[in-house]
Amino acid sequence: MARAEIGTAKYQSKKLKMAGLQKLKFYCQLCEKQCRDANGFKNHIASPSHQRKIQSLNDEGQGKTVVENYSEQFEKDFMRLLRINHGTKKINANKFYQEYILNDRDHVHMNSTKWSSLTSFIKYLGQRGLVRVEQGGSGNEDEFNLEIRLVDQSIEIQQNQKEKLKAENKRSDEQLTNKFLEEQIRRGKESAKLNEESQPEDVQVPVTVQSGPIKVSLKSTGITKKLQRPSKSIFGDAASDDEVEADKKPEPKETKGKIKFGSIKKH
Repeated sequence: MARAEIGTAKYQSKKLKMAGLQKLKFYCQLCEKQCRDANGFKNHIASPSHQRKIQSLNDEGQGKTVVENYSEQFEKDFMRLLRINHGTKKINANKFYQEYILNDRDHVHMNSTKWSSLTSFIKYLGQRGLVRVEQGGSGNEDEFNLEIRLVDQSIEIQQNQKEKLKAENKRSDEQLTNKFLEEQIRRGKESAKLNEESQPEDVQVPVTVQSGPIKVSLKSTGITKKLQRPSKSIFGDAASDDEVEADKKPEPKETKGKIKFGSIKKH
């Protein structure tokens, strides 16, 4: 098929198509060639130049690492542009991806990486903690509405260091508490052991058991009771010694016969 001559309408139409953005799936990252349609991309893959590059990579042993290298480069360029253009501000992921494409014509394309779509790549960044992923407030469900915000690694590092220091302090406090408890238990055991050693051993007294009947004596031992004289009270409650002696005097005996009285003299 003959090419369009320069200056014709067909030539201008092809030139405009090549100048604009083409479909990502028709781009060959290895050869850095953009194809306009599926037929052109199919022909490029079967071309000798493309096959020679693939063969050279396999011979050098880089056939398995080429995708990984493109993925690392794509992630690095994406994060660098996000940090420079927007910092920690929130932005729609699809909108920023368009900025990334327009920023460098020779950028690493996503179809050459290990991510099959922009959604999977954004989820990967969120899982690694590089960006914060939020659901946008757009009412259209068909529209890509994921919003991303760069995570400042310096702030994250400081927070991680604070949490790490806090955990270490907590661990040290627990160790000190356990050490103190162990010391108290050890001292308690030592004091209990010293108390056991200081106490005398129990002496067992031999008990003799008598065989035969047991005799019990009921005779009194002649216990004499002594009468105690009541003590003299300063308050006069107890009886005096004279009263006690008077009480002990024998009673007068009755006399038989007449009782004579003395005569009474008058003065």
